Amino acid sequence: MRDTTLTLHLRTFYFDGTQSTGAENEAWAGGGWLSYRSGWLFDTFAMGATLYGSAPLYAPADKDGTLLLAPGQKGYYVPGEAWAALRYDDYAVLKGYRQQVDQGYINPSDIRMTPYTFEGVTVGGKMDVVQYLAGYLWKIKPRNADTFVSMAEQAGAKGSNGGVGSLGVQLRPWPGLYIDVSDQYGVDTFNTVYAKVDSRYPLTDEWALGFGAEFTDQRAVGAALAAGAAVRNWATQVGGARVQLIYRPLTLTGAFSITGAGNTIQNPWGTYPGFLALIDAPASQNFARANEKGWLIGAAYDFSALGLFGLVGNFNFARGTDATDPKTHMGAPNQNEFNLKIDYRPPWLGPTVLRGLALTVRASLYDQGDGQRLARQIHVILNWEWNILGPARGKPGD
Repeated sequence: MRDTTLTLHLRTFYFDGTQSTGAENEAWAGGGWLSYRSGWLFDTFAMGATLYGSAPLYAPADKDGTLLLAPGQKGYYVPGEAWAALRYDDYAVLKGYRQQVDQGYINPSDIRMTPYTFEGVTVGGKMDVVQYLAGYLWKIKPRNADTFVSMAEQAGAKGSNGGVGSLGVQLRPWPGLYIDVSDQYGVDTFNTVYAKVDSRYPLTDEWALGFGAEFTDQRAVGAALAAGAAVRNWATQVGGARVQLIYRPLTLTGAFSITGAGNTIQNPWGTYPGFLALIDAPASQNFARANEKGWLIGAAYDFSALGLFGLVGNFNFARGTDATDPKTHMGAPNQNEFNLKIDYRPPWLGPTVLRGLALTVRASLYDQGDGQRLARQIHVILNWEWNILGPARGKPGD
């Protein structure tokens, strides 16, 4: 009972956007989740559950498609998490049934009202500088749905009950260096191997350099039921690098990626983890289309240095060229995307019940060569998290 937590996370999200085709999407939703976590019985057994939901506050029927609500601009409510766990110290935590997973191409993708959650069994833990997670997931709850579907069906294999087996290892051999390697095998869909290295080197007390590199190998396996390429047994890769220059509150970023011609990189089970992933664009716009060469420049600034405590701004511009249609191998239009993101956590709230309040404003402009018009998105998101009972929220094994 001592470590039991009950957490209320409220979120309101306003979305206004226009697609390249001219279609308009708009909605204002309210909701969030209520999460329960038990303590560890005999330091061995724990359980938890989370109820997720979203309700329309303003939802024009002719502007569906924001993914804030269920199709038809309708609300939804679902017990997205319901799990039990056994652990042996920090070395192994066995967790079963509905849960969140965050590993490479399988992740919560919490970019609308509620995140992805999964049905499956996982085991993970920490040993010195090594953290690992392995498991088998058979179902996923899409972010704006109240039902779970098979992992294979979410990937486009209609009628298949195939799941995904995964294994990942994260290493932090010394401060400033992070290594992440994972393999995710989708039964009768595709296998994804992902590797990422991030490092940071201080130059002086005020200057630092950051370096990153990543690589993905993705290929059809088994019955290869997830179509999308000219051949059934397709294979593709994407690799990229990132350089960051950090000076006090300012971070300047440059990155690039190159994708193979075999297929567009698939990410049906979470947000694309690449360096060029911007404001939750569709998979086809993640600058990882077949044969695409993409690059990005960006800047982030913490305005606390100017006395505006709690205010952080981030700007990115990315461009993709030379992409091809993976089915016809014909040229695809070039694309450009501008992103602006502002986060504000009011410091003046102090140790009050409102201390978990956070405001995020995001805006994007997307230009595709053959688009009928310039696409745009505006997001205004207000989050508030209150620990009704117990200490700050944690997860088994944290």
